[in-house]
Amino acid sequence: MHNLSVMSTAQNGSIQNINTPFLQNFEIVSANTPMLIDEAHKLRYQVYCEEKGYEDAAAYPDGREYDEYDRRSVHSLICHRDSGIYVGVVRLILPECGGAYAPLPMERHCQLDLAKTHPQLAAAPRSQVGEISRFSVSKVFRRRLVEEGLIYGVSGDGREVHPNFDRRLLPHITLGLIAAFIRMCATHGVYYCYAVMEPTLLRFLGRFGIQFSTLGEAVDYHGLRVPAVITAGNLENIRRTRADLWQLIGGDALSSFNSAHLTSRTHRPRLT
Repeated sequence: MHNLSVMSTAQNGSIQNINTPFLQNFEIVSANTPMLIDEAHKLRYQVYCEEKGYEDAAAYPDGREYDEYDRRSVHSLICHRDSGIYVGVVRLILPECGGAYAPLPMERHCQLDLAKTHPQLAAAPRSQVGEISRFSVSKVFRRRLVEEGLIYGVSGDGREVHPNFDRRLLPHITLGLIAAFIRMCATHGVYYCYAVMEPTLLRFLGRFGIQFSTLGEAVDYHGLRVPAVITAGNLENIRRTRADLWQLIGGDALSSFNSAHLTSRTHRPRLT
């Protein structure tokens, strides 16, 4: 299973503006070349095998973590502008080619009966259903940026190193990864996106208008994780509550994505 677990502090929901500190330090990079895809797999190995021990490092002697879902997946990275270090990665598992049914990780591992509990969602076209996974921020690389004085806060008219920016940095990278995954959904026409994530991360994202709907009870997998879904329609909450995050995602493109969804769909899941 591919759980989302990056938040270590709950107080970070008080961020007043994400754009300035994020764009000053980082950029969202689509992993659309063999070299960038390789960077994504190396970063996954760094976090899932070396830092967290979720996967057996010995199974990946080339230092690149991968699985069966990668053949139908796309990635985005968070890159530190000045150093070129990649500190975060997120994967979007796409629908099976041609819209054929192929279980996603959440469907395979969480033992949900969506036909019974969420019949409208279960009836959604499979060509529009994906899953966010391998949502990872490297503690080692993040710490390296801070220790080498490569991360800057906003102070007055200039840039200066913030002594506590390692702690303050994580929510910005987390929100940058969320922006990246939403961009990927828009690009690939994924209107319903599953996730398995920590309850604390769900609450944190909710403060920014990123409203996931829970689909079942929490499961014990490297700690408690909750199966959830976000739809294109839910994303309008971001525009209403956080203009800065809406801008980082690319609000105009997102509005077009949502409008196309509302116009074309024959199923209209209303998830609460």
